[in-house]
Amino acid sequence: MNVEYFKTIFLISVIPETWPLEFGIVTAFNPMDEKLSDNENSIRNQKLSDEIGNKLFAELIGSSKDFSHQEKSFAIICSMQEAVKLGNDFQQRAIFFVSNGNLKLVDCKSGKSKDLGIFEKKLSLDPRSENQKFHLIKTSNDMAAGT
Repeated sequence: MNVEYFKTIFLISVIPETWPLEFGIVTAFNPMDEKLSDNENSIRNQKLSDEIGNKLFAELIGSSKDFSHQEKSFAIICSMQEAVKLGNDFQQRAIFFVSNGNLKLVDCKSGKSKDLGIFEKKLSLDPRSENQKFHLIKTSNDMAAGT
């Protein structure tokens, strides 16, 4: 697995008050580490978004620490198995999964995971958030109400 995956940070335009107890972080960008055009990646991510439907919690960006590599991603309310299936369906080597605030990197082929520590320590506000269309999809109030 690409060692850069272990260094990933996550950028978001609005940090929610609370997060789901469990969620996957999945992208459709750059299948099997093949660099695609921005347009191809956008089309792939739109297909992933369509498939996710109402399980979408938030949009975020998986990024290198120096911001030189970024992939638009989705925080999805689902089990680890569902997140891995989506990763496989969209030809990803790995997905991220958060359970009780702990971040794991999960290999889509083997299902093996590596603990990466506390998710919120790898999360920060996107410095470009005023110019981005990314936003929190569901608020904590929506989650409590079951919508």
